[in-house]
Amino acid sequence: MAGPLVLQVGDCTVACSYALPHQRGDALLQSRLRSIFADETLVCNEGLDGEATEDFLKRYDRTMARYPEIDLIIVRYGVNDRKRYGIGPFEAKLIELCDLFERDYPQANIILETGIYVDYPAHYAFDRNSKLEPVYRMISKLARQRGYTVVDIFERMKRETQQGNWDLRARGFGSVDEDFPVLGPALDHIHGHDVRWFTNIHPNIQGIQTIVDEEISVITQTWPTGLRAIA
Repeated sequence: MAGPLVLQVGDCTVACSYALPHQRGDALLQSRLRSIFADETLVCNEGLDGEATEDFLKRYDRTMARYPEIDLIIVRYGVNDRKRYGIGPFEAKLIELCDLFERDYPQANIILETGIYVDYPAHYAFDRNSKLEPVYRMISKLARQRGYTVVDIFERMKRETQQGNWDLRARGFGSVDEDFPVLGPALDHIHGHDVRWFTNIHPNIQGIQTIVDEEISVITQTWPTGLRAIA
């Protein structure tokens, strides 16, 4: 019998297409889950760069046809939704997505995740946290209302930053170069005087590892005996 299946859906911070396959969150999460639980957990990543919830809703039937059974669904949207249509419409679309998951995968557990915290003003050019935090509060509230589990990435990254571990995001003046992503401090001696160099929402390798560590912490506390949801 195959092990539990975990499905991740979300935006660029889930896809992490700029990182090597073994560095991405799905590979790291799968490795750690297999080291903790006896079952051979499979983690599948359906994150997509630039995606908002409305985009996934459009491809829902085609994408989910690949997954007849799922044990755990992890959802991380919000950054692109806020920019595109604001918190209210995002909440409505997230509810629509959750309703579909509950209809089609009634036995699956669902996690809603918050997103990235930025080190403003030291390493970010504007106060993006003030714009994102209301989005994340809505996500957490919705999860509680629906009886879901929350992985609060925003708060974890905030704590890490306050403890001096601020280097959790990629570099590159606000965008990731798909051919030559700058994921660490190698060029900080050239560009580090310019805060725009750090103004990038994508998690770097250390950031991805931190996110996975928080996911593991919540998952093992919530389901200490394993992720098998389907009898």
